[in-house]
Amino acid sequence: MILEVLMTDELINTKQLAQLTNTSEITWAKRRMLGVPHSPPFLRLGRSVRYRWSDVEAWLETRQRQSTSEAA
Repeated sequence: MILEVLMTDELINTKQLAQLTNTSEITWAKRRMLGVPHSPPFLRLGRSVRYRWSDVEAWLETRQRQSTSEAA
């Protein structure tokens, strides 16, 4: 299922995002509260939160660093 999501631009939920990034769902809730640059863009669909995988990939690219001394 997760691999299929990565091959398409379907919406993923917070649980799937947490699994794909090896983090917790609570971490993503906190990041949403903090906003940019702590979290990729997300969609509110009623009470649900969804992420476009392409937005997550783009956000991850902005987080890439070459050294631990680089600013986050």
